[in-house]
Amino acid sequence: MSDIDYIDWILNSDLLLNKDGLTMIEPADADNEEHTVSVKCASNAIKDMKLYSFNTAETRPEKLLPFFNQRREDPKAPKDLNRFSDYVLLVQHDDGLFVFIIEMKRGRHEDAEKQIHASESFFDYVLQSAMRIKDENGYSDFDANQVRYRRIVINEEHSNKKMTKDKDIEVMDLDSVILHKCYKEFRPIAYCKRN
Repeated sequence: MSDIDYIDWILNSDLLLNKDGLTMIEPADADNEEHTVSVKCASNAIKDMKLYSFNTAETRPEKLLPFFNQRREDPKAPKDLNRFSDYVLLVQHDDGLFVFIIEMKRGRHEDAEKQIHASESFFDYVLQSAMRIKDENGYSDFDANQVRYRRIVINEEHSNKKMTKDKDIEVMDLDSVILHKCYKEFRPIAYCKRN
């Protein structure tokens, strides 16, 4: 069993998007058309990828986190309690498991960091649970300390001149929240490096 299969065994399969269609969607709104980004492998070093969606009506944080206060009247739920990012992408790379926490934004993206950090807290819990039950489930080799987070804000960009290039990624702090400008494709391979 690989790390990605072990985590996939733990997560709710209802959140998993079809492997043949690793596509992220920012729904249309009053000012913008739908923004669709396909996740592309682009490397033999990537052995598997799994994309989980948290931005549909069925997977809103209220349904994912039912033990939190959901009230909209006084006493309302504390501000930002139910924030969550749009997607979690698991990437099994030759160098280990990478967890991409992805928020899609058009235009302004100041609040994306809060959503990403909220999802990271949730995924910390997933990894702690994986550690707690690994021996009982025959996967004692799993080590959550070897899992690497990548925090990505995908910002819609129509101009190729401003898109995020691999050479730009080489100088980035991969442990920070990274603004990735793209239009139709996201290739995680450039972010799959150990620091």
